[in-house]
This record gives sequence, structure tokens and C-alpha cells, in this order.
Amino acid sequence: MSQDKLTKLLENVEQMLRRNGQCNEWDSYVPVISKGHHHTVYLTEEFSDPSSYNQMCHLLMNANEVDEFTLVINSPGGILDSAFMVADAISRSQACVSAYVVGTVASAATIVALACDKLEASENLAFMIHNYSSGIQGKGHEMKARQTFIDNELNKSFERFYLGFLSQEEITDVIEGKDIWLNAQEVMQRWASKQESLKPLKLVS
Repeated sequence: MSQDKLTKLLENVEQMLRRNGQCNEWDSYVPVISKGHHHTVYLTEEFSDPSSYNQMCHLLMNANEVDEFTLVINSPGGILDSAFMVADAISRSQACVSAYVVGTVASAATIVALACDKLEASENLAFMIHNYSSGIQGKGHEMKARQTFIDNELNKSFERFYLGFLSQEEITDVIEGKDIWLNAQEVMQRWASKQESLKPLKLVS
């Protein structure tokens, strides 16, 4: 079955369930409210298992240039793998994706916010970046190998997501265990600096 046919089938099933009162988008762990080409996604819980974000990521990766997404983010963070999955879907999407950050946006949630094309901050914002935390079980050599791998790869990820938003010194501080708290004004100032750093250099003849 082609991707277009699968998408249409899923849409038809969802519409049928809604007509029968068996499905309400607001009941979802990650509500996706669509109106025409605009989709509003509410990321207002801890980042849970990746499967909670299947519908959102499917819509993002199958959107086209006329589509727009607004991600309302108010989350203390959670599972990094889920945040990486959402950030990857945003980067692959042809749609314009905006983040509206409000309340507490921390840890994994900051990765998703900074992956968006546009960002708007509520005055009531506490934006917190820190290093990951986890628990590892297994034999000693297995735990050591996994920890070494996670450290190396997550450090690379932090560099990629926070470069331009945090200074290199701040990124190092975060990796070494420092928490960085920012208010709305500080977030928007840093966002503007990041966007400026991404602009291509003009060649002067």
C-alpha cells in the first residue's frame, strides 16, 4: 500500500470513529487538532514512550509546504528518545513548524522547542537545560560500554541542538552537570542570536 493510500485510510478510520463518538482528539496523550492546513499539537505532559508521538510524527513527515504546525510546549522533559524522534520529524518536514513555549519547558522539551523553525515565548516561562539522567542495569562491562557510548553520542547531540543558543562554554558546563535556567526574554534573545548565526554569509565581490 502506498504512503498516500495509508494516510487516507487512517484519516477515514479516524473520522468514522469520531462520528460514532468513539474517538476524541482531546483524549490523546498528545492532542493534535487540525483545521485545514494548520495543526496545533499540545506537548503538555512528560515526554513518554515514542509510540505516543506516532500520529504527530506521521503528520509532520507527510506534510507539504502549505501546512503549518504550532507546537504548544509546557513540559518538564522526559524520555530523550521521544524528543529526538519528534525533533527528527520536524527537521524532515516540509511544513513550517512553530513552537509556543509556556510554563516550564525543561530538559528533553527544550530540544523539541529548539528544533522548530520559529519560536514564541510566553512571559510565564521557565526554560531549563541540563544534562541527561538515567539508570543502567547489567553486567559491569556492559554498563561501562553503554555509559561510554551514551556519553559520547549525547554530547554530540547537545552540541548540535544547543549550538548558537548556548555558548560553547555553557554547553561544556551543561555536559559537566550545570543547570541553566532562562526566562522568556533571555530565550528570545538567544533564539534571535541562533537564527542570525544560521544565516549564510554574503559574499562581497
